Amino acid sequence: MSEFPTLSEMGISRCNEITHYVLRPDGKSRDILRIFYKRKKGSVLPERKTFKFGRSAKMVASSNSNIGSEVFEISPFLLKAVSELDKIVDGHHSNSDKLKAMLKHVEQLEKDMKFATGEIKELIKSIQKDI
Repeated sequence: MSEFPTLSEMGISRCNEITHYVLRPDGKSRDILRIFYKRKKGSVLPERKTFKFGRSAKMVASSNSNIGSEVFEISPFLLKAVSELDKIVDGHHSNSDKLKAMLKHVEQLEKDMKFATGEIKELIKSIQKDI
């Protein structure tokens, strides 16, 4: 049996190559988990994998009124995966490794934002031409 059964079930077999992960909500009803790897030079394997997890909707009744509110709960499977990832990441990385990984992630976000804003500007220009 694997040391990390939830990650194994997700198809992750090289846990020793995981450097860090990012978990973020995507709207109310979904979470996105990105797992980043340090690959050997020349490797054709991806440097990151992205997983999407749905949240379950639950109606919660308010004690003050008859109207209930909808609450979205994080997937228990995702919570297990994050727990296993925490064991991996905290187990073999120093604070300087974590800092480097965060800086690399910020740089990637900056590139993504620059690309996205460029696309939006081009769309605006094309719409302005038609006006």
